[in-house]
Parts: sequence; structure tokens; C-alpha cells
Amino acid sequence: MFLLAWQILYTKDFILLPFFLVIWVLIFYFYRNRKYSNDIIKKYFLPALGLRLLGAILTALMYQYYYGYGDTFFYFFGARDIYNAMLNNPGTAYELIAVDYKQWSLEAYNSVTLRGFFVNPKEAMVIKLAGIVSPLGFGTYIGTSFALTVFSFLGCWAMYRVFYDLVPHLHFPIALAVLFLPSMWFWSTGIMKDSIVIGALGFFVNGIYYSLISKKKKILRSIFFIIMGAFLMKNIKVYVLVAIFPATVVWVFFMIKERIKNDTLRKLATPIFFGVGALGGVIVIQQLGSVFSEYTLEGFLEEAAKVQWWLKLSTERDNGTGYDLGVLDPSLGGLIATFPKAVNVALFRPYPWEATKIIVLPSAAEALFTLGFTIYVFFKVGVFKTLKAIFSDPVILFCLIFAIIFAFAVGFTSFNFGALARYKIPCLPFYYIAMVLLLDKVRKPKVAPPPPLSSPNTTIQTVPLN
Repeated sequence: MFLLAWQILYTKDFILLPFFLVIWVLIFYFYRNRKYSNDIIKKYFLPALGLRLLGAILTALMYQYYYGYGDTFFYFFGARDIYNAMLNNPGTAYELIAVDYKQWSLEAYNSVTLRGFFVNPKEAMVIKLAGIVSPLGFGTYIGTSFALTVFSFLGCWAMYRVFYDLVPHLHFPIALAVLFLPSMWFWSTGIMKDSIVIGALGFFVNGIYYSLISKKKKILRSIFFIIMGAFLMKNIKVYVLVAIFPATVVWVFFMIKERIKNDTLRKLATPIFFGVGALGGVIVIQQLGSVFSEYTLEGFLEEAAKVQWWLKLSTERDNGTGYDLGVLDPSLGGLIATFPKAVNVALFRPYPWEATKIIVLPSAAEALFTLGFTIYVFFKVGVFKTLKAIFSDPVILFCLIFAIIFAFAVGFTSFNFGALARYKIPCLPFYYIAMVLLLDKVRKPKVAPPPPLSSPNTTIQTVPLN
């Protein structure tokens, strides 16, 4: 049972809430008007931001008054310690942010409320980032939450710009997938790993596109986005980076290959690419294996088995909404056998009858819609045309490779529908974009009506088509 002191929302949060809302909306109102003259995407900017800020408010209320606990509490306590140190002793604040906890001075050590979360590098990274932006929220939970939520929104907006540039006529469905999907604007908010990682992912994709693929090169900015995105994903949720990397390599290769005009070179490009890629992959795996031995297949399976055991135990203990993929065989064969089950649970579950708690109902409704939309796309496009489109369109292939790999990773390790709702959000926009692009493949193009038949005495007036 948590004591009264274990809280994140105080009176000052509610007093300052309108002020924070007005400030952020005004900042981005002027930014939007200065940056975007395109009315098509301009109209999505502020509504998408508003939904994210609403999501941040709702998640704060949910954690405080429904759950009463969660990782966000501990992240905030650490961020608040950093904020207080900034006010009272900037040197201590610097230590908390930039120095490894093993090297802290006694003063820095004593300034921290809960030291355990500073020990784990992933949790410590979230705390430090929250602490850095905490002055923007005057040390309050809601203000700090808004700052990280804005980062998440800007990353998603950067991702939206990529797909809008690729398929501008699909601006509305792409906006629904990236900016307005309920899971995205609700769960990718607040002082959580998810808000930082989804923002980092969006910036990473934007950087890759505008440095390697787009003809409108933005090199310096793109390099910064790639480095920042990769750094944050590696240090908070490395499996996001592991999932996006192969998808990105395939995407870049096939997009560049399409621009090769010489048929011979285009045919030679594929075996050369796969040869170099295989050699590079072996080298990378060897290097990673020597540095990160825990990411070997055996280590991954053993760790996954431990996580599954703990999550199942805690779910049963707390009467949570858990799921089971069966007994895990810790081998490559067992991993392959579990693959479709894990992907299915991440994308299409919980089923309606599995939503035994009110908090899981929205996730069940979204999963049911995802399943229905997927079935509709396959029937509308056709199985063979779908497979052909996937392997002939680099963007669809990129989206599905990442979505499926990531869905497997989170479905295989979550074992709790409540946690899964948060963990799976990075893959959902990509999956929906792939479905939208597949539907677009069978869309009937608008054909201008033929001109009337002319006679020798008839004058034909040509009218330009819009």
C-alpha cells in the first residue's frame, strides 16, 4: 500500500495546468504559422498537439487515481531531485545528470530520494532527461510531463512529414495512423520511456529519409536526428533500434535501387547489396556479441523465459490481465513456433472477451478494429496482389518488416495486456501505414471523360484537366 507521500499530482499541478497549456499552444501556434504555408498538413498540427497534451493529462490522472503506482512515479521523484539540486546546488545537479552513480559525491548521494532507479542505466536515462526539462514545468509532474510529451509529438510529426512527402495524396489516412491513433496520443505521453522512445524513433526515420532517400537533402539536421534517435533508443529500449535497423537497410537499398536507370546495374545491385549486407551483418553481430553478450540468442531466450515467469507470477498475484503463449521452448525452433502467436497478440489482442478490466477496453476495441481492417485489406486487395505489392513497394516492405519484428518482440515478452498496450505503440503507425498503402494500390484512378466525337464542321475546345 502506498503512503500519501507517494503522489505525483499536487495542488500546484492543477493551478499551473492552464498556464502550461496556453504557453505550449501559443508557442506552436506561431511556429506552425511561420513554418508551414501548406494548408493540407498545417491543419493537422495543432489538433494533434492538443490530443497529445490531453493524453498527458489523462495518463497522469490514471496513474495517480487509478493505479496509484507505476514507473512514472519513480522517474518523477528522480527528476524532482535533479530540479531541487538545480535550484540549491548546481554542482550536485550536474553530478546527478552527467556522472555515473558509482562516482557520486556524498552530497549527491544524499540528495536523491530513491537511489535504486539511478542504478539501472535505462531508468536513469529517463530520470536524467526528465530532470533536464523539469525547469520548463517548474518541477511539477504535469509541467515536466508536457515537456516530454511535446518531444514525443515532434518526433511523430517528423515521421508524418516523411510519409506525407512519399504519398501526399494520402495525407489524411497517414495522419490518422501517425498522429491521431488513440494508442499513440494516449500512451506516448508523460514521464515514461515510451514518450521518449517514440519521439526518438520518429526523428530517426526522418533523419534517414532526408539524408539518404529524399531528393530534398537536409544533411546536417538529418545527421543530428539519426544520432539523437539512435542514442536514445539504444540507451532506453535497445530492441526498438534492433527492430528498425534491418527495416531501414532494406528501405534505403530498394529506394536507391529504383533510381538506377541502367538495367544491368539495377540487376547487379541486389546480389552485391546482399553480399555486402551479409558480411557487414556478421561483423556487426560479432562486435555486438563481444560487447553485449546478453544479446546473444541464448541470452535473449533465457532472459525472456525469466521475464515471462515473473510477469505471469505478478499478473496472477495482482489479478491482472495476463495472457499465455504456452510453454516456451528456449531454442531457435521454439522461438519460430512462438512467432505467429506473439505477433497476433501484439496486433490483434486482447479480444473483446479478454478485456476483463475497464482500463483494457480501449485497447481491445483498437485491436478488434486492427483485425477487422487487416481482413478488409486482404479481401479488398487479394492475397496474391498483397504479397506482390509488399515485395514491390519499398515503403510497404519497410513498414511491415519493422512492425512485424517489433510486434513479435513485445508480444513475446509482455505477457500482460496492460503493459502490452504501451509497449506496442511504436509498431502500430507503421502497420497501419502499410495497410493504407496496400489499399491505395487497388484504388481506381480518376480518368478524365473522353472528348466528344468531332465532325468536319465542329470546333473542339480543349480544357485543361485539374
